[in-house]
Amino acid sequence: MTCGGTPTGDADTSPRGLTVVDRSFGERGGGYDLTEIRRTSGGHRLRARIHRDPYPPQSHALVEVLTPAMTWTALADEPPSAWHPATPYRSTSPTPLENLAERLFQRAAAILDAG
Repeated sequence: MTCGGTPTGDADTSPRGLTVVDRSFGERGGGYDLTEIRRTSGGHRLRARIHRDPYPPQSHALVEVLTPAMTWTALADEPPSAWHPATPYRSTSPTPLENLAERLFQRAAAILDAG
């Protein structure tokens, strides 16, 4: 597995005011993964986890929120049928999954803003 992370000191802000706290990408077997954590302007921590496997049923894409009890709770997901066919079989960078991660973060922010 290869991994690359974005340390907190290099935090970046996305369009909706979400600050990147940590990011990692890795390859494993026939698939690849992107995990990214962002902080909202309201102080929530969000985590997007995407695994792209050669087989759609073994792939997943979800966004979670960190609760006060320090557990991750799922907020939203996207079925592989919505994104799997548009991604390459293999990748050595997170680029193919970045738009999907952004979509998940935007959905999570909208859910939290509505509450």
